Amino acid sequence: MLRLLSIPYVYGILLITLIWRTPTYTHNFKPPFWEISQLIGGNRHMLFDIIGNILLLFPLGFFLPIWFRKADKPKKVVLICFFVSVAIEITQLLTTRGYFETDDLLHNTIGALIGALIGCSLAKRLYSDDKKAQQK
Repeated sequence: MLRLLSIPYVYGILLITLIWRTPTYTHNFKPPFWEISQLIGGNRHMLFDIIGNILLLFPLGFFLPIWFRKADKPKKVVLICFFVSVAIEITQLLTTRGYFETDDLLHNTIGALIGALIGCSLAKRLYSDDKKAQQK
């Protein structure tokens, strides 16, 4: 049942990161920590962007350990989510539907880590309850 939630989630990520964006027809890179420097400089819109990027992969970090028993450690989950984030950024770069931002990689990974810490803890309980139920 929980795996079915991945369908609207993946579709939502595609909408936010690619489909709703208009191609610029130029390949754009942003320098590292440009969002944070913009935020410090007074651009409060960057806070929304940073929080949005943290929230983007939080659900993936949370659900991966529940969906797949082999994703049982936060380190594994974060690594998978990091590569998902890299794939998103490369796709945005190649399709010119956004910027390749190292800040997004960092913020997506932070969100995935927070989700993974919660998800792995929950999955451990769920799977140990399954084992206990099978042993009875």
